[in-house]
Amino acid sequence: MLHPGPHNLDRVATWYPLVAPIRFSPALPITAEPAVVVDDSLHPDQAKAHLLPPGSPEGLIFRGIHASVVMEGGGSLNFPPSTIIEPHCTFIVGPEASMHFGHNVTIYSGCSFRNKYGAYEIGDEVSFGPRCAIYELRAGLTIGAFTMIGAGVCISGVNHGMDPEAGPYRFQPPRCLPVTIGSNVWIGMNSTILPGVSIGDNTVIGAGSVVTRSIPAGVVAYGSPCRVIRPVGERLPATPASEHDSG
Repeated sequence: MLHPGPHNLDRVATWYPLVAPIRFSPALPITAEPAVVVDDSLHPDQAKAHLLPPGSPEGLIFRGIHASVVMEGGGSLNFPPSTIIEPHCTFIVGPEASMHFGHNVTIYSGCSFRNKYGAYEIGDEVSFGPRCAIYELRAGLTIGAFTMIGAGVCISGVNHGMDPEAGPYRFQPPRCLPVTIGSNVWIGMNSTILPGVSIGDNTVIGAGSVVTRSIPAGVVAYGSPCRVIRPVGERLPATPASEHDSG
């Protein structure tokens, strides 16, 4: 259910509990409604976070699914009641595609999820920052629990052919590869994750990185192309300025 807080009472009319009918975009023809499955179970360790009122210092600004969210395509979507989806997100899910979201997943405004076929499996407590593009992972997408996807991140699972002699790239057969992101991973803002990449548990990807190859667990990595810089728990050597500040 929607629990309005002191900072969003004026927004209650535009927010709906998960079980409300999906509102579709009037600008697009509706060929088939996605099958939305509600999972009303909640792990005991997550109950406190689920019950915090929005607008409280410990809670989020909103709860529920905003009425502007678009879900189309005839595929299957599975959201627990703890799901939070902010305004202007889109889910285009083909008839042979499915997307399953764990408990307490937060999807910030302007995110786009799209898949013609294949499965997305998103773990508990995952967050997607504003304007993420999760695009055509037809060979599968898996994201582990507690992972943070920063604003503007693009995750793609498909490449077109690039043979100039074979006609326009747009019409060349695509190559689809899965993407796997582990648990407790932090993907920095405006990074791009390309098809076939795996990122290990507890790894941090720096902002603006282009991840073309798999990255192991427990490291800090960044750059274009992204490369391992150091173990995630290793402190950088102190600079003279930082030594002075600490003293």
